[in-house]
Amino acid sequence: MAEDRSHRDDLQRDNEALRAQNEELRRELAELRRALAQPEPRDEPSPGALPPDPGPGAEKRTPRGGAPSDDVDVLRAVLEAAPMLLFAKDAGGRYILANGYFLSWARLAWGDVAGKTDHEIFPKERADTFRTSDLEVLTTGRTLSWDEGDVSPDGQLHHFAVLKFPLRDAAGAVRGVCGVSTDITSYKRAEAKNQELQAEIIRAQERSLRALSTPLLPIAKGVLVMPLIGDIDQRRAQSALEVLLGGIVAHGARRVILDITGVPAVDADVANALVKTAQAVGMLGATVILTGIQPKIAETLVELGADLSGLVTRSTLESGIAHALKG
Repeated sequence: MAEDRSHRDDLQRDNEALRAQNEELRRELAELRRALAQPEPRDEPSPGALPPDPGPGAEKRTPRGGAPSDDVDVLRAVLEAAPMLLFAKDAGGRYILANGYFLSWARLAWGDVAGKTDHEIFPKERADTFRTSDLEVLTTGRTLSWDEGDVSPDGQLHHFAVLKFPLRDAAGAVRGVCGVSTDITSYKRAEAKNQELQAEIIRAQERSLRALSTPLLPIAKGVLVMPLIGDIDQRRAQSALEVLLGGIVAHGARRVILDITGVPAVDADVANALVKTAQAVGMLGATVILTGIQPKIAETLVELGADLSGLVTRSTLESGIAHALKG
């Protein structure tokens, strides 16, 4: 019992640690989505357009403060360094921006993408899917977000959190679509592992509860006692039968005492389960001794017409043990 309790405690601690990790990953993902959904306002350039590099020696744009600024260069560096797929298309679906991560993922150069549509770059089925979501953003002016799986060019499955939002001109009219896809594969794998561990913990808990709710006690050579306490439904009756049959084989038992002193009521299902248990135990060459039958239960069994001919019945556990030891 001490080992079972220690095992359950270890499983519970593991489950709590994984749940905390899962919640942290969910929180980080939610914060990232909120950040991506709320781009900071900019004076220039118009939303979605990245001005061309003015080249060395060119005059830098000066902000309102009057000091020289290289904010366009910074923006370009941020786009290239961002560990996510960033792209923008005009209203016709032609690419006007794609960062290095996007091009690396697609294994393409900017010259393979610039000014082209998805149907000129990707297989038709994928291109149709991309265009459908683009058109929804263009026509509704709303931001879309979803999770999806995608196979990389090297054949590995990755999971992405996808965000698409409209690009608007100075007058507020939708002029294109911008997309951000964040790789959440590690989060998905951690989530799957957490679910597997939770399932294993549940299975272990069920095994422990089953053992606790249907204890099997060897009291003498060839004699087993199974005390049943509380309500018995079909599932618990089936569990008790499985434990009992396994115990008979493991201990080489010839007599099994089923004590139902702690069972408050017996219905047709329980009565049938008792008969089924007696028959199954008899097939293994053992005998069932049913003890603890209360007057109310005895009356119910008679009314149900339960055939208990395959069982030996005794009023108390003590008398049942005495009968078993005599044999």
